[in-house]
Amino acid sequence: LQDEGGCFCAYAGGECDMRFVFCAAAICTLLDDEACSTIDVRRATAYIIASQAFDGGLGLGPGMESHGGSTYTGLAALSLMGTIEELKRRDLAVQWCIERQVGGFQGRPGKAEDTCYSFWIGASLELLGCARLSDVGSLAAFARSCQFAHGGIAKCAGNHPDVLHTYFALCGLSLGGVRGLLPIEPRLGTTLRALHSAGLSRLCTAVECEVCE
Repeated sequence: LQDEGGCFCAYAGGECDMRFVFCAAAICTLLDDEACSTIDVRRATAYIIASQAFDGGLGLGPGMESHGGSTYTGLAALSLMGTIEELKRRDLAVQWCIERQVGGFQGRPGKAEDTCYSFWIGASLELLGCARLSDVGSLAAFARSCQFAHGGIAKCAGNHPDVLHTYFALCGLSLGGVRGLLPIEPRLGTTLRALHSAGLSRLCTAVECEVCE
């Protein structure tokens, strides 16, 4: 399913973009192929690098608009493949991510803040080594404003809550160091506890992990 440009398709003849590059790298990692030897890492890396836009963020493919989701999937794929150091204009990527915070994070310039980007952008900053540059207090305040009276967190204030936005809002707060939340593996978007429970302790990248201990 990998094409000549290094991208992956969802299925033969299906959509082909950054999301599926991440899926390929994640599948390799979860199936104990951490070197991603079953895919062409060189071409996949080149595809991601070519998808970095003029403003530093990553699009779904070369020449496409920067977006929080594609920035995360591209950076996470690079990290899983062990090639994130090849990213060009790293400082500009960090700046693009930081500029997405308007209280909560927005997915791209000019758009409304959305709780799911607490993870997509927050994890991107983590992968770039700059997680503590975000304003966690403002992020938490936005999440609270989106919390439903009977539980759950919505994408924005006034909307109905759902599992996706609840989970990713909490993931973002965990990455920001909010107490009481389980630590997150930023490359895969899962808790370290879940990794250990699944027998995947080898994927834990935390410097200090109480679960490992």
